[in-house]
Amino acid sequence: MTQAIEIIISGVSGRIGRRLLKLILADGQTAQPQFKLVAGLVSPGSQYLGRDLGDLVGANATGIQAVESLAEVKADVVIDFSQPAGFDELVDYCVLQQTALISGTTGLNQDSFDRIGQASKYIPVMWTSNFSLNIQILKNLLQMVKQTNPKGKFSITETHHVHKKDAPSGTAISLAQAVDPQSKMIKTAAASYQLGEVAIHAIRTGEVPGTHEVTVKLQDETLTFKHQAHDPTIFAQGALDAAQWIHGKPIGFYDLNAVLLG
Repeated sequence: MTQAIEIIISGVSGRIGRRLLKLILADGQTAQPQFKLVAGLVSPGSQYLGRDLGDLVGANATGIQAVESLAEVKADVVIDFSQPAGFDELVDYCVLQQTALISGTTGLNQDSFDRIGQASKYIPVMWTSNFSLNIQILKNLLQMVKQTNPKGKFSITETHHVHKKDAPSGTAISLAQAVDPQSKMIKTAAASYQLGEVAIHAIRTGEVPGTHEVTVKLQDETLTFKHQAHDPTIFAQGALDAAQWIHGKPIGFYDLNAVLLG
């Protein structure tokens, strides 16, 4: 029988972290669980610190408490949907423990991305701004559109819930970079940005899980691509699928294309 993959959830009290927790706990009730929950990490001083993880999702007690440090914890894979503040420390933990890292944390600075790059020389790492496989397919498609229509005018409008702290979204940035692979972005208005040739507009309203619309204006036609998430659970499930894929893989930096290709 295949041994269950030991998982740490970083950012367990967040929107995606709780959904990951539900998925893993539900998996634990099956005849042959694929995952084993080892720990749930929260920010220092969090109101959830020390609480049983089952309390976070209205489930039975797990016997595992929310912690602010992973000093004495080991696992096969860390799945991270946290905040940039503790990200570098988490990456260092994964390298020291030789633990694979799956991360969807956005709002990172260049130093943190450099740290991920260095980590990938020692452990398997996957970072992506959006764990929907269909977003990865959209990125691939936009690259094809750009190659075929080099003079096209690309613009992106992204809409998210009011709790989202970073703007524009990491997904909008990655979609723009699929068209124009630059890292420098400038703010052009209160909620508008420019990354290379791509204009991005960010909207924060209600409880919208995430909507991204890409418009490509050509001389005699217009293309519009829209991805609308109806439930954030798709991101948690995508990250869990990625964790299953990356377990046992060689060191290196991976993206969702690796999961698409199997």
